Amino acid sequence: MKLDQVTAFKVPRSILISTENAIRKAGEEGYECFVLWSGLLDSDNETFEVVTAHIPEQKSFKTPEGLLVRVEGPALHKLNAALYESGEVLAVQIHAHPHEAYHSRTDSGFPIVTALGGLSIVAPDFATRGVLTIGTAAYRLQQFGWKKVPRRKLQRVVQVVDN
Repeated sequence: MKLDQVTAFKVPRSILISTENAIRKAGEEGYECFVLWSGLLDSDNETFEVVTAHIPEQKSFKTPEGLLVRVEGPALHKLNAALYESGEVLAVQIHAHPHEAYHSRTDSGFPIVTALGGLSIVAPDFATRGVLTIGTAAYRLQQFGWKKVPRRKLQRVVQVVDN
């Protein structure tokens, strides 16, 4: 698996829409929600085709410092078993913040996607305008941490395709 060579993550529009709906629903109640995308690398290792959206069992919290969402061991085990059975690779994690989108210390320190080249997308305003919108922040996991994807490159990195 070489996600660090991927230049484009292609996501079907239906998966994007279901992702946005899940994140918005949690946001309407004032909580964050993690959605994960898995799929397959093309033979060129430069294109990742998103096949499945996963919404693992998770616990959301409101704390004095802000919001927090946690996916615990049993849910991660279930996710890993599903990935193994399908032969898919976990490549993208998506969630939203209530206001500005950025990678918090928790986002950077406790990611679910841990493969180099993995993508983390954070939408602003609980994704009320969508996941891939003005104000969205995206990051790629590199050897020494998460590196921000410039806004001008995001549309080339995440490509929405019709089913």
